[in-house]
Amino acid sequence: MIERTSEALRQYPHLRRAFIRALQMEELFAIPEQLESLKQVVLELAAQYKQQQEQLNRIEQTANRALEVAERALQVAERSQQTAERANEIAERALQVAERSQQTAERALQVAERSQQTAERANEIAERALQVAERSQQTSERAQQTSEHAQQTAEHALQVALETRDIVNDMQKRLTRVEADVADLKGMSMELMARKLLPGVLGKLVRKLRVYEPDEFYRVMEEVDLLSADDLAEVASADAFAHGQLRSNDTPRWFVVEASWGLGIKDVERAARRAAILTQNGAPAIGTVLGRRITADARKRAQQLGVLVVVNGATRNPEAAT
Repeated sequence: MIERTSEALRQYPHLRRAFIRALQMEELFAIPEQLESLKQVVLELAAQYKQQQEQLNRIEQTANRALEVAERALQVAERSQQTAERANEIAERALQVAERSQQTAERALQVAERSQQTAERANEIAERALQVAERSQQTSERAQQTSEHAQQTAEHALQVALETRDIVNDMQKRLTRVEADVADLKGMSMELMARKLLPGVLGKLVRKLRVYEPDEFYRVMEEVDLLSADDLAEVASADAFAHGQLRSNDTPRWFVVEASWGLGIKDVERAARRAAILTQNGAPAIGTVLGRRITADARKRAQQLGVLVVVNGATRNPEAAT
C-alpha cells in the first residue's frame, strides 16, 4: 500500500499537499522554510568568516610591515638621532594599528559568539525536524494499519452485501411465487363465490333464474347445437353462466360471467366477446363481470360494450340487463 501511495505521489506531485493534510502532518510544510532559513544563516556566517579572515590577513600584513619598519627604525636610530624620532612616530602609528587590530579581534569574537548561537539554533531546528520526521513515520505506520483495517472491513462488507443480495433475490422469487399462488387462489375463490352470488344479484333483474356450471352449460349447448366446436369451446371457457327471463320484458337472456378479484379491461372484453358469440348464434346473452373491485378504465369499457358490472355483490349498471 505504501509503495503504491509513493508511486502515485511521484506521478501526481499536485497530490502531495492533499496527502500530507489527509495524514494531519501539516508541520512538514514548515520544514522547507526552516531549512531555507538555516541555509541563509550558514551563508551569512560563511561571509562573515571570510571577511574576518581577510581582516586578520590585513592585520598580519600590517603587523609584519610595522615590524619591518621598527627594525629599520632601530637601525636608523643607531645611525642617527633624528631617525629615532621618526621611529617614535612610526611606533605610535603601529600602536594605533594594534589598537584597531584589537578592536577588530573583539568584533571577530562577537561574530564568533553569534555564530555559535546560530549554530545552536540550527541544531535545535535540526532536532525538531528529526522529531517531526519520526512523528511522520509513526503517522504513516498508523495510516497503513488503518488502511489495512479498512480494507478488511470493506471485504467483509462486500461479502455481507453479496450474501444479503442472494437472500433478497431468493425472497423476491418466493414472494413472486406466493403472489402468483395468492392470485390463483383469489381467482378460484371468486369463481366459486360468483356461482353463489349470482342468484342474489341477478334475482333482482331476472325471473326463473338458473345458474349453470361450465360443464353443464357445455352439455346444454351441445344438445341445442347452436355453436360450432370452436365457438362453444370459447364461450364455455367463462367462469359461470346463468339463464332467466328479464323482469322488465320477460325476454330470455343468457348471462356469460367472468369472475376476478380485481376486474380489468381484459375481463370486460372477454365477457362481451363470449356473450356476442351466443347472441350471434341465436341465444341472446349479456356479458357480465363480477369481482371485489374494478378499475376506472374497465368500468368505462363496460359502459361502451354494454357489460353488466357486479362489484361486492351489487350491480353498478343494471340498465345493461336489457
